[in-house]
Amino acid sequence: MRQNVLQIDPYVAADADLIAVSQTPAAGGEQALTLTSSPVTLDTPRQVVFTFAASEVGKTFLVTGTRRDGKQVVEAVAGTAASASTVKAFATVTEILIDQDSAGAIEAGTATIVTTSWLPLDYIVTDFKVGLVITVGGATADLTVELTLTNLLSPRGNFPEPTKNSWFGSKFKVIYPQINAIDHDTLVNVAADASGNIAFPVTAVRLKSNAIVVTESVFMEVLQAGHTGG
Repeated sequence: MRQNVLQIDPYVAADADLIAVSQTPAAGGEQALTLTSSPVTLDTPRQVVFTFAASEVGKTFLVTGTRRDGKQVVEAVAGTAASASTVKAFATVTEILIDQDSAGAIEAGTATIVTTSWLPLDYIVTDFKVGLVITVGGATADLTVELTLTNLLSPRGNFPEPTKNSWFGSKFKVIYPQINAIDHDTLVNVAADASGNIAFPVTAVRLKSNAIVVTESVFMEVLQAGHTGG
């Protein structure tokens, strides 16, 4: 058995241009957005949100930074008609690249939603069982447990193809993981202490806050049982 605790600390409201104020990259080819600081340090690890003044469908944005433990995290985000966000949570943002000129002005900032980092689970064990206990305490919260089947440790599988207009030596030539997050069956929009379980194998779990936590931290204890057989 192994036990872990995922934590979301109180955090501030969304800020649409906290990371990069409105700008229109037009230098040709791969180029960097100008950040508001170097690095941009967020109050708690959060998803990075892009707001587009024009449709950026067909463009790719590459966000680089660090997660809560200081390790580097990178995610490729596909442009859309209006807005897009990372799936991963960033504690800091050190660079945002676009693979070509943008169609219009772009902002990068944060949303109300905050997530913990993904906690990998031993999905290969037999008799896979995971217990979950959420402690809200006196906090005002709206929490959802998210699961994924994406193999976070694999160099292949569930990874998007490199952008077609990439070239040798470009960071866009690298294949980055695409994580598919799904909601837990019952632990959705939790506002008070709650418990549940994961009865089928998944590769990782995390806790998501859908509304601002302003009074005190919220926690989720994760206890996995299982054995390798033999």
